[in-house]
Amino acid sequence: MDAKKLLTNKSICVLPWTGFQLEPGGRVKNCVISTDSLGDINTAPIKDILHGTKNAQHKEEMLADRKPKNCEGCYLQERGRTNLSSISSRLYYLRELATKTDFKLYDSKENFSLKHVDLRWTNSCNQACVYCGPELSSKWAQELNQHYRSKKDSRQDVKEFVFDHIEDLQNVYLAGGEPMLMKENVEFLKLLKEKNPTCSLRVNTNLSTTKTGIFDLLCEFPNVHWTVSLETIEEEYEYVRHHGSWEDFLSNLLVIKKLDHKISFNMLHFILNHESLFGCVDYLKGLGFHDNSFIAGPLYTPAHMNTLNLPEHMLQRVYKIIRDRLDSRPIGYLKNSYENLLAYYQNTPWHKDINKFKEETEIRDRRRATDCKKVFPKLFEELDA
Repeated sequence: MDAKKLLTNKSICVLPWTGFQLEPGGRVKNCVISTDSLGDINTAPIKDILHGTKNAQHKEEMLADRKPKNCEGCYLQERGRTNLSSISSRLYYLRELATKTDFKLYDSKENFSLKHVDLRWTNSCNQACVYCGPELSSKWAQELNQHYRSKKDSRQDVKEFVFDHIEDLQNVYLAGGEPMLMKENVEFLKLLKEKNPTCSLRVNTNLSTTKTGIFDLLCEFPNVHWTVSLETIEEEYEYVRHHGSWEDFLSNLLVIKKLDHKISFNMLHFILNHESLFGCVDYLKGLGFHDNSFIAGPLYTPAHMNTLNLPEHMLQRVYKIIRDRLDSRPIGYLKNSYENLLAYYQNTPWHKDINKFKEETEIRDRRRATDCKKVFPKLFEELDA
C-alpha cells in the first residue's frame, strides 16, 4: 500500500496490524475504543490471538474500505470533520505509527508487526472512582469482595512476547488500574530504557503516588506524554476519586510540570461534575496549561451516571455553558472536546432514570460512609425540588 492511500484512507486503523491493548482481566482488544475483544490471554496465547480470526476480519473490512463496527467510536468522532480537527484514537495512531512502518505491512490481513502496546497488566489501583468498578480498580474489588485479575502464567506469556519485540516498539501506553502500582512496569521500563530508550511513552495515571520507582523510571525517558485523569477539584475531587488526596495530586502535578514532558488531562463529564468540570478546566489553565492539554468526553457507563439523566432544564443549562465556552473561541483539543460533548448530548436518544442515580449513590454512600449530598448540595437541591 502506498503512503498516500494509507494516510488518506478513512477506514484503516494501523493497530490491527501493529498493536494491541491488554485489559486487567485478560481480554485483548485492538484498543481501548474497541467494542469487541480479540480474545482472552487466560484461554489462548497472545500470539494466537493477534493472528486470529477476529483481528483478520477487522483488517479485511478495512482493506475493503468498510468501517468495522468494532471501531465505530473513532469513526463517530471523525464524522463531519477534517482529519486534522479530530481527536480520534485512529488518527492518533495513524500519525504515530504509519510513517514509522513499512507501508507494505498493510497490504494483507495476514501481516502483523508489533509496534505498539497498551498494557494494563492488572487492576491494581489505590483509588475507587465513583464511575469505575472492580474490573479496573483493586480498591473497588476489595470493597465489593470480588476478584478480577488474569492468570499469572497468562501475563507471563504476554510479557515474554512483548519483551521479545521490545526493540521494535514505537509507541507504548501504560494504563490500568494505576500503572504506578504495577510491578510488571518496573521490569518493562528498565528493559525498554536499555533496549529502546527513544520509544514514545504515554502513561495514563491518577498521579496519586510517585514512590514505587515507576515514576522515577518514567522521568528518565525523553519522550513521555503524561495523560492525567481528573474530573474536578478539591472536596469534589476527593469524593469522586475515593481514597484520593487533592493535596497529593496537586503536589505531584507541579512536579511533572517542571519536566520537559507533554501533559494532557483526560476528563470525563457526568452528573456529579456536569458544571464543575468547566471550573476545573479554568483552574488548570490558571496553572499555565493550554487548550491542547484538555481532552474531555461524556461518561457512557455506568449509565445511571450519564449526564443525559439530568432533568431537561438542567441539561439546557449545560448546553448553554458549552456554547458560551465555544463562543470564547477555545482552540485545539479543548474546542474539539466541547463540540463532541454538545454533539453527543444533543444527538443521543436516552431514557432518563435519575432515580437510579439516586439509588446507586445512596448504596455507595452507605458502604463508604460518605455523603454525596453534602459534597454536591446544589445538585441535590435541584434534583429533589
